[in-house]
Amino acid sequence: MERPVAVLGRALASALFALFVAFFMAPAREAAAMELGTVEGSHSSATLVSEYAVAAPGEIIWLGLEMRPREGWHSYWKNYGDSGAAPIFYWTLPEGVTAGEPLYPVPHRMPIGPLMNYGYEAPNTLLIPLTIESSYTGNSIPVSVDIEWLVCEIECVPQDGTWASEIPVGTLAVSEEAAGLFVAARRALPELAIWNASLEIYDAQSRLKIYVDESEIPGLTEAYFFPEGEGVTEYAAEQQWALTEEGLFVDMKRTVGGLEATGGNGVVLLTFEDGSNRAVEVEASMVQQAVASPATGGTSPLVQASLPLWQAIVFALLGGMVLNLMPCVFPVLSLKAFSFISANAKSASERQQEGWAYTAGIWVSFMVIVAVLLLIKSGGAAIGWGFQLQEPAFVGSLVLLMVLVALSLSGMFNITIGAEGAGQELAAESGNKGAFFQGVLAALVATPCTAPLMAPAIGFALTQPAPVVFLIFSLLAFGLALPFLALSYSPALARMMPRPGAWMETLKQALAFPMYLTAAWLLYVFNLQAGATATLALLVGVIAAIFGVWLWQSFKGQIGRAAAILFFLGALGSIIYQPFAQQPGTETQSTGDIQAYSEENLAALLADDETVFAYFTAEWCITCKVNEQVALFTDETQALFADRGIRMLKGDWTNRNAEIANLLADYGRAGVPLYLLFANGSSEAVILPEILTPGIIADAVNAIE
Repeated sequence: MERPVAVLGRALASALFALFVAFFMAPAREAAAMELGTVEGSHSSATLVSEYAVAAPGEIIWLGLEMRPREGWHSYWKNYGDSGAAPIFYWTLPEGVTAGEPLYPVPHRMPIGPLMNYGYEAPNTLLIPLTIESSYTGNSIPVSVDIEWLVCEIECVPQDGTWASEIPVGTLAVSEEAAGLFVAARRALPELAIWNASLEIYDAQSRLKIYVDESEIPGLTEAYFFPEGEGVTEYAAEQQWALTEEGLFVDMKRTVGGLEATGGNGVVLLTFEDGSNRAVEVEASMVQQAVASPATGGTSPLVQASLPLWQAIVFALLGGMVLNLMPCVFPVLSLKAFSFISANAKSASERQQEGWAYTAGIWVSFMVIVAVLLLIKSGGAAIGWGFQLQEPAFVGSLVLLMVLVALSLSGMFNITIGAEGAGQELAAESGNKGAFFQGVLAALVATPCTAPLMAPAIGFALTQPAPVVFLIFSLLAFGLALPFLALSYSPALARMMPRPGAWMETLKQALAFPMYLTAAWLLYVFNLQAGATATLALLVGVIAAIFGVWLWQSFKGQIGRAAAILFFLGALGSIIYQPFAQQPGTETQSTGDIQAYSEENLAALLADDETVFAYFTAEWCITCKVNEQVALFTDETQALFADRGIRMLKGDWTNRNAEIANLLADYGRAGVPLYLLFANGSSEAVILPEILTPGIIADAVNAIE
């Protein structure tokens, strides 16, 4: 008979063993149920995990596929973009258990050369729902799945794996071991949008509309759409967005004749001023549109041409330099040339100071114009570069300014323009003031012009945040000033200049005539915009201003000076406030064989498979007028158009016209001229250069098949 102590010892040992099993073996079972297996691929690994240690009939349980690409490699989202492959699942499940579509974390943009892919460069977890019918009677759920996925660096390597395990069935129990993984996975998912959305599909564009109030997403700096369906966008093309009173718009370029759009759902990634992101999954109703492209008034410009920032910077700098060769800038350049004639009468320091003063005049003027432009555009107005020339009051003020400058050059009175007088040495302070004023004039008369390279840079800038806008226009201003700034640092040029003398008075008077011609051209533009009555008021105002200047110089007393100021203020009032001015028109009239541009006219011609040459001009655009005379309306070009049956559309942007402003934005432009050739009814246009020759037009027409 065993001693009581031995019996008690065995009983205590059995109890301790039972406690060991209860506290240590049970968690081991939960851990086994949590992880269903890991597959080690050649360039990645993947682990399948169950969120639940025990499943239950009538419930949905979640599996997580944690994918870990090798460092420097990446896997793909469900829409992989231009190249790649989404994971593929082949399930073997018992009757009464079904697997749903995986939920993906928010993807990243992964540019690869000229392509754009969507995916993940770091470990990521896909969530897969398993639905268990309430009628399921098994004691466990055998789960078997074959998964294929792709990982890429430069080359791509297919990966695959097979998982087979069982999940016990009983009272539903969450695996504590898996909790952290699934919490992190759900945080990486996009949130479901509470806003309605629609996706409009056009021939060459698509437009996502999200009906969200501006107050719900304050401080937004970027919106990017990851479409789930194919055929919605060219993945590598830049997307444009705008937040307006109507909602959030995202415009995307599509490939004409490419894949058919297959759905409107996707993920919108919102970026804010503080650097934070918010990803929202939208379910957008897809609408196939019959017209070629949407109207863009009040929303964002469509992407027809986009530039990387570095290219826009280079184009702005070079375009500003080329702007010096455009006809509209010539009158002011003659003033600057006059100051260089006196170069050998100045010190090197004075020449350089004047060069920077001239640069500052251009830059300050550009910044003021750009600030006003952005302010007006923020109010929803459809305007572009050179918008101030669409305002009769501004054009009238320029007429007055040019007349006063010309009269000063003619010797009626003195307005410092860089030289205090012929044969006299320039004072540094006066020279700097004159140089700054010349820069202001150069900027004012240059804005109607669009030089080669300059147009795409401006079109890009006006779709970007304000800091980028001011950067691009600063470089444009610097490019315009650069030739004269560089010359101001050239001692050789100063030595080449003749010595000042009485002959300079004659030259100065001769330089007045380009300014008179500029005033005449501006007067012509003003008359077209405001009408004959307003033009008469402008001329009276100019005469009153001249009389006021004469009074100022002739009578030095307070009464004479006060009278001069009153006449000058009256002149400005007659220019700015014109109750009898006609209202600027919003439509051009068709003349002869040339139809006025409108969306309806263009759509009607393209519907008849016509070839259309659409040109966009303004009376204040000298480049446009030169192109018309030397290239567009020559006998050679008109005979070519007649022979090929090409129809012409004219868009006149002399006065504000929102429809034309929107079309300019569609093609990445902010001003005129713009020349488009639509071949055989195609909605895709060939964009011709800003400077035309008959040969350029002929080459574009002859390239049509």
